[in-house]
Amino acid sequence: MSRPNILLIQTDQQSWSTLSFYGNPVLKTPALEALAARGVLFDSAYCNYPACAPSRSSMMTGRYASTIRNHANHMLIDPREKTLPATLRAGGYRTALIGKNHAFFEEENSYYPDRPATSVLDSTPARPADTGSTRTAAGRGASREPGSADRSRNELHRTFDYVFHGGHVGIDNSESDPDLTAAIKHARDHSWGQQHEWSVNPYPAEKSVTHRLADEAIAYLRGDVGGGTAGSATDGTVTRDEQPFFLWLSIPDPHTPYQVSEPYASMFDPATIPPPIHDSLEGKPERQKVAKHLDFNHTYDDQHFQRLRAIHYGMIRQIDDNLGRVFAELDAQGLSGDTVVIFLSDHGDAMGDHGIIQKHNFFYDSFTRVPFIVSWPGRIDPRHTSELVELVDVMPTILDLAGIGIPEGVQGDSLVPFLTGDVDGTKEVVLIESGEHGEPPTMDEILDENGEVVDKGTSFAWCAFREAWLGKGKAVRTRDWKLCLYANGEGELYSVRDDPDELKNLYGSEAHTSVQAELTRLLALRQMETD
Repeated sequence: MSRPNILLIQTDQQSWSTLSFYGNPVLKTPALEALAARGVLFDSAYCNYPACAPSRSSMMTGRYASTIRNHANHMLIDPREKTLPATLRAGGYRTALIGKNHAFFEEENSYYPDRPATSVLDSTPARPADTGSTRTAAGRGASREPGSADRSRNELHRTFDYVFHGGHVGIDNSESDPDLTAAIKHARDHSWGQQHEWSVNPYPAEKSVTHRLADEAIAYLRGDVGGGTAGSATDGTVTRDEQPFFLWLSIPDPHTPYQVSEPYASMFDPATIPPPIHDSLEGKPERQKVAKHLDFNHTYDDQHFQRLRAIHYGMIRQIDDNLGRVFAELDAQGLSGDTVVIFLSDHGDAMGDHGIIQKHNFFYDSFTRVPFIVSWPGRIDPRHTSELVELVDVMPTILDLAGIGIPEGVQGDSLVPFLTGDVDGTKEVVLIESGEHGEPPTMDEILDENGEVVDKGTSFAWCAFREAWLGKGKAVRTRDWKLCLYANGEGELYSVRDDPDELKNLYGSEAHTSVQAELTRLLALRQMETD
């Protein structure tokens, strides 16, 4: 095959540390372990923004969030940007999205100008609607009802030849399966609310969004869906077998709601699961203490987070079992040798590390370091590497593999020279960004005179509120160091070689003045390069 098929598998909110090949002592994922064994496993891969929409938008454009003006989780890709699937489609690929979007507009209008900036301090947002609208109060995408969008007037359907939505609490055509509908309703009613809710879904594992998305991906690989239909990029001039595909299999788990069916819910003994990283947050930026209190993490112990992690791990194992089904179908269709498989996540989930749950407006590895595997049997030699990579590298890498020119303005680097052994290394520094313009809330603002949180009735984690992302910050990560700078003057400096848990903030230390100055210079240079 002159050009490979591309299968881009993306989970949602999965830290690198959840997988055995990165050192997790409990969670075994046979399908991903086999993929890692036959591909290049990157140990030091980073998202460029620790939230869903900016991370996905950055990855799909190969450009940093600040460049494309995606400063928070309610902002999607400006339709004027050149994107990975649109460029592949123009180059002759069939393009498909199966799963969560949260990057491409399904409406003609821009960044939700009519939507209020909901504040946890004044009000509580409503739970998402039953259909899982893409404009929920929490800013999280699920699925639209089939036919609800004008396909000729939205960016998503101009970009993808085939779209099958599946989000956190909704999926296309669920009404055709009452048990699937009921399982999704259980997830929404029992786990899609307060920050720490989890549940055992009483419906069979086969009646889950993850399983249904794997079914759809298998149908796509078989040619049962997504080929030869209206809207095809080929207009009937090229047969399905001759035209390579790009499939973005975007699985919304293990993001909240934290819930899974048996046998996955009981698969992991909480007592055997590593406890979260304990952090006093002494000498850390105030926004971290605000996040810890607004998520009420200071009221929970290790046993709670280990139980929560047991459900989270069960969700990941369910993903792995279903990916095993997808990989088996690639083999059955004779596509494995002609298909590049890339596995990654959009960002991580701290799951109690540093007193944080989910993700937030700062830069710990717990939610910025992600799994990343690239596999193309017979064309890319397997290895495990500590080379630094970023999600902005995904677009130029895929286009390079596909033999399609990389658009001007792409800021990531193609990893193909490294993957094929033509060069020895990747890059010396990665850039991570976060936050909108504004002043972040302070402890004085969120606590009453008794030291209690002002509003105890909030739905969703603090990170779901736009106010949580006020206060811009940027970080650079090298092999040995991480520097985080914030617009309000706060900072963090970690020796990640000696302090991999990022507990001791060295920012402002006289003994590390030269290191801090050099990293500040690197950050300034990267910022100038990306302006």
